Amino acid sequence: MRLSLSSLKERIYSPKVYNTLEIIGILCTLEILISFILSTYNPPYEYIFLKLDFASISILSFQFFYKLIGSKDKLNFLRNIYNIIDAVVIGAFILYFLQIYATNAIVSLRIINAVRILILLRIIKFKHLRLSREVINFITILTYSFIISSFIWLVENEVNPNINNFADAFYFTVISLTTVGYGDITPVTPWGKGIIVLSILYIVSGLITKIQSLFYRELEKEKK
Repeated sequence: MRLSLSSLKERIYSPKVYNTLEIIGILCTLEILISFILSTYNPPYEYIFLKLDFASISILSFQFFYKLIGSKDKLNFLRNIYNIIDAVVIGAFILYFLQIYATNAIVSLRIINAVRILILLRIIKFKHLRLSREVINFITILTYSFIISSFIWLVENEVNPNINNFADAFYFTVISLTTVGYGDITPVTPWGKGIIVLSILYIVSGLITKIQSLFYRELEKEKK
């Protein structure tokens, strides 16, 4: 009996099953991202996105508990930053769907998309995949740009006539972070101004840190 249970567990937690769930998880993440972007255009079929989101978050929840149950050190699993991100995202969506079930009403689009923005945190997990440094850097920059753009849209879209959808917010974010600054779109809310200022300072500090690291590395080479 023990052998059969052991064999069953090995099959359930085989690399093939694990990798398949990882791919499905990535597809679910992309679905929620696409739902968020399309929802910024105020489509008349928002309820369809909600149903797709529910299916995706159900799969992601299954994937999370699948890994948790199969983990030998569950405490260490829960301490992992990537798993904490998953737990936060899944928890937020579950609370959101419970609210809809309890009140039998869809909350405002602003709250829906605030919850959807959390799914962007899952993209950070993709950085640990075996990819080239260039691809990882691109994913990192794209992720941060998406997160900043999402928050810019969230705080600006109702009061800023120049930011009507995600594309406008993303364009403004990229132009601002690259210091091109055409001036055709500017934030009008204190939150929007604060987000973009802090984002630019964060990127500048990262560049300075990188330059310092390269400089000290060259000094160490000269000393040797």
